[in-house]
Parts: sequence; C-alpha cells; structure tokens
Amino acid sequence: MLPGATVGLLFGVWLFQQQPRLWSLGVWLCWLLVLALSGLFAHRSASAGARFHSYPSLFRKLFVILLIAALGFAWAQLRAWHRLQAQLPAACEQQVIALQGVIVGVPERDARGQHVDVAIERSFNTDCPLPKRVRLHLYQQSYRGGAATASAALPQLQAGERWQWRVRLKRPHATRNPHGFDYAGWSLANQIGAGGSIVSKAPMRRLQTLVWQPAALIAYWRAGVGERIEKVLGSTPQSAVLRALVIGDDSQIARADWQLFVDTGVNHLVSISGLHITMLASLGYVFVGWLWRLRPGWALYIPSRVAAGSGGALVAIAYATLAGFSIPTQRTLFMLLTMMAMLGLKHRVPFSWVLSAAVWVVLMLDPWAVMAPGFWLSFGAVAVLAFALGGRLRPARWWHNALQTQWVITLAFVPVLILLFNQLSVISPLANGLAIPVVSLAVVPLAIAGAILPLDFLLHLAATLWAWCAHGLYWLRQWPGAVWYLPTPPLWAWCLAMVGMLVWLLPRGWPLRWAGLVLWLPLFLPAQAGMQPGQMRVTILDVGQGLSVLVQTARHSMLYDAGPAYNEQSDAGQRIVLPYLRHLGVRQLDTAVISHDDNDHSGGMASVLAGVPAVKLLSSLTPEADFFRQMQALPYAPALPHQSCYQGQQWQWDGVTFRVLSPSQDATADVKDNDKSCVIKVTSAHGSLLLTGDIEKEAERWLVAATPDQLAATVITMPHHGSKTSSTLGFINATQPAIAIATAGYLNRFGHPKAEVTARYEAQGTQVLRSDRDGAVLIDFLSGRQPVVRRWRQVEPRYWE
Repeated sequence: MLPGATVGLLFGVWLFQQQPRLWSLGVWLCWLLVLALSGLFAHRSASAGARFHSYPSLFRKLFVILLIAALGFAWAQLRAWHRLQAQLPAACEQQVIALQGVIVGVPERDARGQHVDVAIERSFNTDCPLPKRVRLHLYQQSYRGGAATASAALPQLQAGERWQWRVRLKRPHATRNPHGFDYAGWSLANQIGAGGSIVSKAPMRRLQTLVWQPAALIAYWRAGVGERIEKVLGSTPQSAVLRALVIGDDSQIARADWQLFVDTGVNHLVSISGLHITMLASLGYVFVGWLWRLRPGWALYIPSRVAAGSGGALVAIAYATLAGFSIPTQRTLFMLLTMMAMLGLKHRVPFSWVLSAAVWVVLMLDPWAVMAPGFWLSFGAVAVLAFALGGRLRPARWWHNALQTQWVITLAFVPVLILLFNQLSVISPLANGLAIPVVSLAVVPLAIAGAILPLDFLLHLAATLWAWCAHGLYWLRQWPGAVWYLPTPPLWAWCLAMVGMLVWLLPRGWPLRWAGLVLWLPLFLPAQAGMQPGQMRVTILDVGQGLSVLVQTARHSMLYDAGPAYNEQSDAGQRIVLPYLRHLGVRQLDTAVISHDDNDHSGGMASVLAGVPAVKLLSSLTPEADFFRQMQALPYAPALPHQSCYQGQQWQWDGVTFRVLSPSQDATADVKDNDKSCVIKVTSAHGSLLLTGDIEKEAERWLVAATPDQLAATVITMPHHGSKTSSTLGFINATQPAIAIATAGYLNRFGHPKAEVTARYEAQGTQVLRSDRDGAVLIDFLSGRQPVVRRWRQVEPRYWE
C-alpha cells in the first residue's frame, strides 16, 4: 500500500504547487466535507463487499490515496504559508534599510561586482522586518557599463564575515514567459526572501572576519577550498570545472563550456550531482567494509554491515557539506540516506517500498522539490532501472550491465528531456559512457583529495583527466546531427510516449515490446497549429528592463531585439528568448532586427543567433557596435548578411506586410542613438503592430510629419519603455492604439513606465499592459479586427506571486 500512498502524496504536493493562490478556510471546510462523504461511501462499499466475500473494496483504497493526497496538499500549503510570511513586506521594497548580517555562501565575482548570500541577524529599521536570508549585490559597474565605483574603493567581501550595510531590497520577482525559468519560485524553494543591492556610497562596516556559526564556518571552509583550487590551477577552464565539482560553485564556468556540456548531455555531471554523492558514498562503504575485514574483532562491537553503511553515509554528508548543503544537494542526500537505511534493515523490504520511503522523506522536508526537474530525473532514473533491470534470474557481467544501464537511461528519458529542455542529444550515450567513469571515479575523488590535502599533484592530475575528457566531448560535438532541438510536445503526445517507454522496458520476450517506440512518433509533430495567409502571432516577451518581440506568419519569423545582457556569462537571449524559440520549434529566423545599439535591446541577440540562425540582420548599428564583437567571439560564428534599416524598406510574408518607417536614410551622425531605432509597422488582415524601439520626442515628431497616414496601429510597444521623453500626445493621437505595451523591469531604477505617460494613453481609451505586471503578452491576429490577447501571469498564475 505504501507505493499507492506515495502516488497520492506526490499528486497532492504537486497539485498544490500549481495553485494560483493559497486556499482560504472556507474552501478547506468544503473539501473536508467532501472527504468525509467519500470516506463514508468507501466504508459502506467495503462493508457491502465483505458480505459477498469479495476482495477489499477498490473504493477504500482509492479513498486512502485521496486522503493522503489531501494531507500532502495541506502540508505543502502550511509550509508555503509559513515561508511566505518570512518574505520582505511589499511596503519595504526599495527603501534604504540598515542591517547586520553574516555572509553564508561563497562570494561570486564578475565584471559588474560581487554577489553574496547573507543571513540577516538584525534590521535597524523596526518597521521593516527582514527575511532570514537575502541575496545582495555590491556593484562596481553601472547598468550601462560605466564605472560606478572604483573597484579599489570597494571592500572584498569574504565568506564567514559579519557586516553592517545599508541596502535596497526587492521581493523575489521573476520574468514570466512560456517555458521559462521562474526565479521567484526558485527563490521560495531556496529560502531567499529578498534580493537587492548594497548602497556603495554609504558606510560599510566589517564587524568580524569569521563568525563562529555553522553556516558561516562551512562557507569559510568552502571558500578556502575554492581559493586553493584556483591558486594551484590558475583561472583555467579546468579550475572552473573542479570548483563546481568540489564546492558546487559553477559561476566561473564559461558559457561556451556550459553549452558543450548541455549539447553532449553531461551537464548533470558538472555539478554536485546525485551520481557523485552516490559514488563517493559507495567508495566510503567499500573502504570501511575493507577496514572491518582487516580487523575482525571490531565486528564484535559494530557489525561490519552497519559500520560500512555508516562510513558511506558520513562520506555523503561530508561531501554535501563541502557543497554548501544547497537545496538540490540536500534532496539527493535525504534520498540516499533513506534508501541506505531501508536497505540496511534486517528484514528484506521490496525496492518499491525503499523508493517510496525516500520520496516521503524528501517531500516532507522539501515540498517544493516537485518543481525541480532534478527531483523527477533522480527518482525516475532509479525507478526505471529497477523496473527494467530487476528480477533477473542470473546477474549479468559488469560491462554488459553498464552498457545496458546507459542504454536504458538514455532511451527512457527521451520523452522527459524533450518536454523539459526541447533537446535530444544523439551523442549523449557515448558522451556519458566516456564522462561518467572518468568524472565520478577519478576526477571527483582526486579533486577533493587534492583540494583538502596539501598535495598539488592530485589537483593537476584531476585537471589533466578532465581536459582529456573535455577534448573527447568536443570531438563528439562536431559530429553532424549530434543535437536535435524539438518543440514542446502536446500533453497527450507526451503521455502516449511515456506509455510507449514503459512498454519498451518490459522484460525481453514480451509480445510487441519494441512497438512501444512507435508511440513516440507524436513527439515529433509540430507544436502549434499552422496559420493561414494574412494571419500572424506576436509575442512580446518579458525580458525585464528591455525589449524582445517575436512576429510569426504562416511560414516566416522575425525577432525584433533580444533583451539585455546581465553579465559576461548571462543574457536574456540565452535565458529567455532562445528557450522560447525552441519551445515553439523555430529553427531559423527569416529576419533578426536590432533596433539600436543599447544593451537592453541588443545584449541578448548574439546568444540567440548562436542557437537559431537568421537569414539576415536588419539594424541601425555601426560596424563598431559591441554586437559584432560578440558574434566574432562565438565558437561557431554564423555568416550573417547585415543591412541597415531606413524608411521605405518593405517586404511581405504570407500576406503580412512589414514596413520600416524610421530612421531616415539620410539621418546625420548627431542624431541620438535612441532616435535611430528601427521603427517597423507590421500589418496583417486582422490588425497591425507598431514596433518603436527607444525613439524619443524628436523621432516621434519626425514620424508624425513624414508618415502621418501610416502610424495608426492596433497594438504598439511604448517607445522607450514608457519614458517621459517619449509618447508625446501628438504621437499617441497619430497611432491611435487599442493596446499599448510597456516592457519594463520590476521596480526598475528608471521608473518606467512613467505614470503621466500611461495616463496619457489611457485618456485616449488605450488599454495599457506592462511586462513587469503581466509577464509575456501573446497576441493572435487570426480573425476579425480585434486580436486575442493573453497575459502570461494570468495564463499561469502562481501563489507565490
């Protein structure tokens, strides 16, 4: 019955995490009444069945599962309510607050500054109670790249220190897009109640260099281990990977290297993964068991099996401590320790019960685990291997067992990887077959030993082994067709593929076993229904303080801008735009447009074009723009014909007309960069869209004078994100939009969109939408004269918002 109860628990906890809001007491009372009536019905059904000497009633079993699901739902809500109470009050956002805290994570450093996790000890503003843990940033470079504070003038923040600062905080807020990462949900799961910046111009006091608290001491130890690795190996790709494997800090891994790991399917190895913890625990088990065999008398006090299990558990706990006890590491550790305890029982327990007990422990401690792909992949891998390889009459040879395990895992997770990541790595079995033994059995143990002990040669040996492994991965990545990108399949197609996977995993000799793979075919169907000529779909993505718009016709796609670059390793193109394009199954852009040379519009385009090529680039950029340097730095720089945008350019795709309205072809060099933005009007049979970039008053006046009869549009992106320097009354009257969309970051420092600007649009009867409040805006121009508008925060509401 335990596996059935586990299914109920899983369903209840998962169902709660999909809720748009916490349930009220009235709703709970109604559900308690429903449960009571269901229990009464199940009891009567079971009594009736007993009179006819039947098996225990199915209704009674279903009621138990339903009851467990309800209890799991209630437990998850109770934990969520408690954690949400600890978040920063909304009224305290962006206030300057004096606080005292301890750095409890390894500091991350990049070109823009330093980033630390801080445990709050004291708030000097009694009106603003602070969460227990926040993420703070000490910036030495401004948003646009200029120096805000000389790096020499800023203190170097170190793990384990106690500080007093003045800070500006925000509640966790996510950009919300289809198939996008939810930072707010991740922050809730990781107990981060707020994030913000340290006021660099205010006094900063270091009160203590090392605080004698467990979290601070662990952080200090981890930082020291990381510094030793970097000191011995230098700032090399091998050093960055070893830091990730030993202390769980992957912030120094270059973007190109991460892409290599993702494309070859070994990214799960370049972190503190469950596989590494399990391998090290196994080594600890074997080593302690060997010691006990050398000293038989020790078994009189502690049985060898208990000693070996305890040794393996201690090694796993030590490695998790070195990794900083991150939430994924805790999940893996709880799972491993529970399974070791269950398997160590004197009485034989079915493996399904062992796995079920591990699920119960993990979900009781961390109800947010169901939101993490790693939870499903970890438990799914163990369950699949038990289902596919269990019940053998005789053990297979070790090499045959290893090959079959890799083969089973690879094929079994094809539907899951397509659903979660829109990617299928054909070379993954070979890459993992190479990397798993090298990394788990050699690189990780050598790196840990070399980092903790004063034996530099061990670190050099681990780095050399990893370098050889990376060369092999790079060679595999060069194979043609090594990686396939597929659109997110419909739910029915994915469920059918999972049934096919289970059929394929049935024992050898089962009739039509291989026919299960035929049920995978719907995974490769187009994700969206096709459009007719004259129709178009528009997505204004939520990229924070920036702009990115995808326009799709029946057979063509245009991307207008790609959002900002956040730092050297991350940008909106990589994190938001590219995943969305792959979610839709867009394999090529017919035109990529960069409106002008501002980071919040051009910063992410190089990453997009590295993953999804474009036939041509249309922009107002000069050859000296940063974008072209970014393109040249790409490992596989695609050929990209470039054409300057200017008034009068026009083309038509599938009955939809694209017309460039600005800038003028004879615009002089003294024109502001914002006013050089490519302004494009897109006209379909069912409405029109005006893309305005960052134009300001002068460009607006020129447009009204030069093209007064071409400006009217159904939907408009607010010029310059709703800045007070744009959206003049004359421009609004000329465009007459039914919908105006401001793309702005949450509580952005510019104050976009300005209240007087939104009031100006609303006074003309225009509906104003904002990406910081509405998330991505999806607009379908498919029929009639009024488009269908969907706001992603309404389509997928979440209780933590």
